[in-house]
Formats: sequence, structure tokens, C-alpha cells
Amino acid sequence: RSELYFRAPSCSKALSPRELRASSIGALVTVQGIVTRASEVRPLLRVATYSCDQCGAETYQPIESPTFTPLLLCPSRECQTNRSGGRLYLQSRGSKFTKFQELRIQEHSDQVPVGHLPRSLSLHLSGANTRQAQPGDHVRVTGTFLPLLRAGFRQVTQGLLSETFLEGHHLAKVNKSEEEEGEGAELSPEELQEITGTEEDFYGKLAASIAPEIFGHEDVKKSLLLLLVGGVERSPRGMRIRGNINICLMGDPGVAKSQLLCYIDRLAPRSQYTTGRGSSGVGLTAAVLRDPRSGELVLEGGALVLADRGVCCIDEFDKMLEGDRVAVHEALEQQSVAVAKAGVTASLNARCAVLAAANPALGRFDPRRSLEHNLQLPAALLSRFDLLWLLQDRPQRDRDLRLAQHITYVHQHCREPPSSFRPLDMKLMR
Repeated sequence: RSELYFRAPSCSKALSPRELRASSIGALVTVQGIVTRASEVRPLLRVATYSCDQCGAETYQPIESPTFTPLLLCPSRECQTNRSGGRLYLQSRGSKFTKFQELRIQEHSDQVPVGHLPRSLSLHLSGANTRQAQPGDHVRVTGTFLPLLRAGFRQVTQGLLSETFLEGHHLAKVNKSEEEEGEGAELSPEELQEITGTEEDFYGKLAASIAPEIFGHEDVKKSLLLLLVGGVERSPRGMRIRGNINICLMGDPGVAKSQLLCYIDRLAPRSQYTTGRGSSGVGLTAAVLRDPRSGELVLEGGALVLADRGVCCIDEFDKMLEGDRVAVHEALEQQSVAVAKAGVTASLNARCAVLAAANPALGRFDPRRSLEHNLQLPAALLSRFDLLWLLQDRPQRDRDLRLAQHITYVHQHCREPPSSFRPLDMKLMR
């Protein structure tokens, strides 16, 4: 028997897991998100075949729900006439199985409101849709939004509430730029004129539009623009040369390192923001967890894996524990995460640009000591960053006066001070 799958039209808008409502149950919807967890592919029973121990007749039972009750008595005419009470036994070789995999997707970071937790959704895939995605992939799934019915004791404890899942019919990877994801959306001539204008310093105008509320740091903003744009990945003779750059902002407290990280996190279409003390090694790379539903081991990606084809911002990089900091070495250089835990061996993509911020170990930067001694970071880790910015708070009367006037204007008017050009909007920058 052939399998029938439905695919939504190309003009349909992809929803996020947060936008699914009770009215969507039973409807064909398209959901877009990032894969955070993937289970192993297991056989799923579709048609159960039984054989009678008395007459030898075969009985077939289609399985349409997650749970079913096995048949016990033979319904054949011979057993009914003789009243022999034939018993049915399940024949695994004659039954029909299909491939089944469960994924869990999470909404993008730019779709999460401030102060809210990201919503997630379970996907049930079968047949040709299995083994199509792994943790860190951005996918668009079309399927039927259904409630998950429980049985036995779990049904009694659950009451009137029920979990939901998406029965996937079509899965497609979305590993392109944000403009290509928007069904080929292009900039209008007015928007191109606003970006280019009549100024010759086009590169400087784009860089100055990054965090215009922050005073100074022109060269740092130019490097952050290059980090957002990225480069071309090359593989000459099998050797992989990454196209993304890694930047580390180091310096005294109060020089807007964290504010730059927060702005890049909001500006990048795909980004993950975390802190050194609030993240563990497995939280940054990948973890092997036990699925509470099936009891099997599943692979769940960390911040670097979820930021694939994007930017991963790590604040307070110097506060990380030594054991957790070592886990970042492979992702910084090879842009991959190798996992070999509890019998699960896999390699996940972490093709992201890393933007880190670190403070000196003694509070302020001491120019008499080396960079390694000031930050208390090993040289093996610092060598994996392409750009190391040292931001110092040196007392200068004229500069400090302009900085104070800039900060006062921002606090009074809640916007950047007037300048020779108008900074570009964040949506237009994306």
C-alpha cells in the first residue's frame, strides 16, 4: 500500500508554535521552528496480523491510534461454527511496520516576547519524513494538529487536559538567509535608496546603524557588521575553512560590551544569547537525555547547535568554569560538536559566529601584565578568536564630556542623539 502525504501551498504563511490555538486542532497547518531534540527511528505498527492456533486463519487489525487492544478470540467462521474458541497470536513477520521518529521544535528567538519562555511542539514523523533533520536545523513542517490521547493511569491523572502534537506530512529544511526564507522578498527601490543614499561611505553608514545609542566604538561596530554578514566557506582538498569570524570583546567594566551583545542578539535573524556562569558545557554543545515518553535516549542540542547559521552571543565569558570552557574549543574552530555519550555517537553542526565578552580578572585591565594574565583565559582559547578587541576606559576630559552628554540625551529622549544621517531601521538592516 502506498502512503499519502499532504503539502501546504507555497503561499501559505508558516506559523510559530506560539500561534497555534485550540481552533487549529484537526486542521492542516504549517509550522516553522528550530529542531531541539530528535529521537531514534523506531518501527511503528500499522497493521497487526494474527494467526489462530485452531483453524490457522489470519486476522488483520488496522492500527489508527497511539494505543490499541490486541484481539484474543478468532473471528473466523470455522471457529464460530465449531465453538472451538481459537486463540489469536500476533505474527510479527506478517504485520506491517513503518518508520517513526519524534522531533521537538522550538520557536525562533526573535519570536519570543520579552520575559517569556520559548514555546515548543512535538512532531510525529513517519515513512519518508524520518531522518530528514537533526538538532540545530531550521525546518518548516506541514501536518495535522492533533491532541495526544492518553490511556490507563495517565488518563486518570491527566483529567480533561491533553497534550498536543503535529502529525507531520511534509518536512523541509530552511537553511538559507532570511530573505530567501521570506519567499524571495526583495528590497524596494525606496529602501535601496535609503540604504545607499548619496554618501560614499556605505560601509561606515551600515556600521554606525549598529547600536546607535552607544557612544563611540566605530571600529568595533564595523567588525560586528562583518560578523553579521559572514563570509564564504571553502573546502580546498578536503580541508574545511570556515567563513564566519569569532570576536571577543575584552576590557574594563562599563564600556558597553554587554549592550553590544544584546543588540547583535536582537539584530541577527538567528541568534542565541547566554552567559558564562549560567551555561554548562552540555548546555552550550549537546546533551543526551532520556525521553520521558518512550524511555529512550535522545539527543538535544545546546546553544551553539541551536545557533547554526547564525550568531551565538556569550556574555561573561571569563566566568565560565574550566571544564565547561573546554567544550567550546571544537565549536570555535571546527564549527561542529561531536557527542559520544551513553552509547549515542553523533556529530552536530555548529556553523555559527561566536561573539564573546570578558572582563579582566582583577577588575580593570593592567597594561603591565600580558593579555593572558589579565583575563585568566588560556592561550589555546584566545587563539580561536579572529578578532580580540581591548576596550579600555581611559580618563580623557573632552571624550568623557561628550560621552556624558550622549548618555544624558539618550536617557532624556529615549533615542540616539541627532547626527548627520538617520540610522537604518533594525528590520531594514535584517
